[in-house]
Amino acid sequence: MASYLSKSMNGSMSQNSGSSGGNSEELHTAVMDQRKRKRMISNRDSARRSRMKKQKRLDDLNVELAHLGAENGRLAAAVGATAQRYLALEAENSILRAQVAELTFRLESLNEIINCISSPSFFLPEDDALIGSDGSFTMNNYEYDIINNNRWNESIFQATQPLVAPADILMY
Repeated sequence: MASYLSKSMNGSMSQNSGSSGGNSEELHTAVMDQRKRKRMISNRDSARRSRMKKQKRLDDLNVELAHLGAENGRLAAAVGATAQRYLALEAENSILRAQVAELTFRLESLNEIINCISSPSFFLPEDDALIGSDGSFTMNNYEYDIINNNRWNESIFQATQPLVAPADILMY
């Protein structure tokens, strides 16, 4: 372009070399054309830099998209695993609640049995003749003390001891 500019300037100068007023005008036009061409070249370079910058930004965004997609996949897998663990724990919790309800019912039943056995009227014989003057009576060869609330012989059962169920009865 620079050679074209110099040729056009030389050609225009040679044509109008006869008049000095036209020469300055042509020189001014040539300078303006040169500035216009410089501006055009500068604009092209600026547009090229802008396109390169835009392409770099697009490439960076594509890299970020790939990274975020991979992270999203990892997080989705973690959420899925957590949801499965939650469902498993919820199922186990339901089973444990059912077991608690059943064991509570069994405990209440056993406590009712103990209360029933502990009541003084549970073992009273219908025949008053078997009751001694000290408040004790005999039934089936076992002696019961109504006054001291001791209804069993020491060798058979202690009413103050807790009832303990065998471990295999709690298995389902």
